[in-house]
Parts: sequence; structure tokens; C-alpha cells
Amino acid sequence: MRDCCEPNPKARSRVLWRTLWIVSGVIALVVASTRLKAQEPALYLEGGFGHKQGDFGTPTLSKLDLAYGTLGYASPTFDVNVTVPILRLEAQGGGQDVSNMGLGDILIRGVHRFVRETPSGFAFDGGLAVKLPTANSDKGLGTGRADIGGFVSMHQRWDRIQATLLGGWIQSASASDTASQYARTGIYTAGIGLSYYADRAKYSIAYEARGALYQGTPAPREISLGMLKMLNPKLALRGSFIAGLNDGTPKTSFGLGLVYWP
Repeated sequence: MRDCCEPNPKARSRVLWRTLWIVSGVIALVVASTRLKAQEPALYLEGGFGHKQGDFGTPTLSKLDLAYGTLGYASPTFDVNVTVPILRLEAQGGGQDVSNMGLGDILIRGVHRFVRETPSGFAFDGGLAVKLPTANSDKGLGTGRADIGGFVSMHQRWDRIQATLLGGWIQSASASDTASQYARTGIYTAGIGLSYYADRAKYSIAYEARGALYQGTPAPREISLGMLKMLNPKLALRGSFIAGLNDGTPKTSFGLGLVYWP
């Protein structure tokens, strides 16, 4: 018998996708975010696409395709950016056969390096992320509410190897649908990562754990691979792959993007 505090499978699958944009792959983002080139404060542009899919332990297979554009401004001590996504969500099986497309929730992020890398290789960052309710919640593309997340991360570098330890909290209003009574208003996120710096590239691997979004559902666990490679002094290629380790997260996610400094 299903737990009395667990939303029905249809609602759980639908609502987990709505909250995915801000909570998925936080540690992967932080580990892969460091710029490879030293620079004065400068504008940058990023564009790319991604795909996520999984069934969250339900009979419904959900697929999320996204294209995004990012406008950012970065220096050796801070990075602020705004990302606008276009989403296409499909759900099939378990009595569902739906497909919706539209603007996703806009994400504003900022990271500040409180301790720049010392001679011993130590650095300390803090960051905030705000998700604005710009998506159509009736189509399942957003929650219809604003969310905010904060995190801190410590880095220790030894020549070409860097270790990252991250912890944070994501505060979210209850989802505005039939599963809202099961939603938690906040969840933790924590992770650890390792990066390797090549001459013109950075490669990373990370593990992330987050609190369960809904009572009676698994707490997400993910492992990720990331890459940032300079193609020339003004252009870089970014790639990522995330594997979900349980039913609280998509089974597979990947993304590819280009970063350009005008």
C-alpha cells in the first residue's frame, strides 16, 4: 500500500520536474564554473541545450528538453548571470500522454569569492540562486512560485588537482497543485567534487545529495561529469553528464553549451 504521505505517482512525477530547474546539479555547476582564463571584469554570453529523462519510480516516463541563453558578468572575485530557458516536457505511460512547450522559469545566479585562492591553494565562495515564476505552471513547466537557494563552497587546489566541498539550502514555496500538502518548504544540498586542470581545459567529477522534495519520496543522489575547454581566447565549450542514483532524480541528464567573451 502506498504511504499515506506520498503523492500519487502522476502528481509526483509532474511536480518533481517543475522544481528540477533550480535544484538539479548544484555541485556540478559550482565545480565546473571556474573560468580557465584570468581576466578583468567582463561580459560573457552562453547558449546551449540539454536533455533530462526519468520515471521517478512511477509508470510514467518523463523527458525534458531545454535550450537556454545566459547573460553574465564576471571578474576574479564574482560572477553574476541570468539564464532564460525554453522547455519541452513530454510524459508518457501510466495513463499519461502529454507534451508541452514554452518559456521556463528564469534563473538568476550570483557567486562571490570571499577568499581568493591563497598560496596554499585554499579558496572560499558563497552564492545565491533565485528562480522567478515565469513558466506556465498549468502546462507543468514551472511551480508558479519563486524559489531561492544559497550555498557556500570550499576549494583546495594542489597544482592541477582541485577538491570542492559544498553545502547549501533551497527554500521553496509549496507546489500549487494536488501534491502541495506533501511538499517540503526547504531542502538541503551537499556535495563533493574533484577537478583536473589541463593546459586549456578543466575536467570534473562530483557527487551530490539533496533532501527529498516530498514526504515519502527518495532523497536525490547524483553523480556528475563536467568539462570546460577553451577553443580560443574568446570561446569555450562546456559539457556535462549527470546520472541519477535513485528514483528521486532523473536517470540521465546531459548538456552542451558555448561560452563567449565579446
